[in-house]
Amino acid sequence: MRSFVSLSFLCALIVLTNAELDFDKLKVEVYYETLCPDSMRFVRNQLYGAMIDGSLLQFSDLVFIPYGKVGSWTDPSTNVTNLYCQHGKRECELNALHACIVEHNTMREQLDMITCLLNGYSTDIDTCAKQLNIDVTAAKNCKATRSTVDILKKYGDMTNSIDMTFVPSIGIGGVFDPWKQRSILHNFAKVFCRKYKEKYNVDLRDCY
Repeated sequence: MRSFVSLSFLCALIVLTNAELDFDKLKVEVYYETLCPDSMRFVRNQLYGAMIDGSLLQFSDLVFIPYGKVGSWTDPSTNVTNLYCQHGKRECELNALHACIVEHNTMREQLDMITCLLNGYSTDIDTCAKQLNIDVTAAKNCKATRSTVDILKKYGDMTNSIDMTFVPSIGIGGVFDPWKQRSILHNFAKVFCRKYKEKYNVDLRDCY
């Protein structure tokens, strides 16, 4: 009888612990380009530190949107669409690779992989995957078997739905405010914590 009570107490404790870890999530949308210096700086110097060192990832619904400023043209005679990325054709291909990572890896894996890939202009997916011990087989298959236009269509639609004038641009809590971008890009953690407090009336301990 005693062991049954102890087991019941342990199960209840596990359920409680899991419930405590199921925090309310604040949506963060990162509109960026893979070869954009400002995008690279923001992800490396603001986003990653806040999410990992500042422990904000557990309170976040983080969405990467690798597209940016892209022009497109569809040839009426062939119905073939061409994309023209701000930093050239290679950026379109890298945007598609990042999109495949977003589609096939967990949120933490996305953050780690994308941050690693944005450490330099020639960082390789296999090097990052090996360094981080992340399986990118599905992401690489996605990039190899689908067209860049097909992969990026969803991210283009998402980007075109906001009034974006600068890359990167950040949406917080499902809201994109073009007038708050400078503050977000330079003080991401503080803005996130303020928005979290406004939405959920919770002060996050690890804000900085």
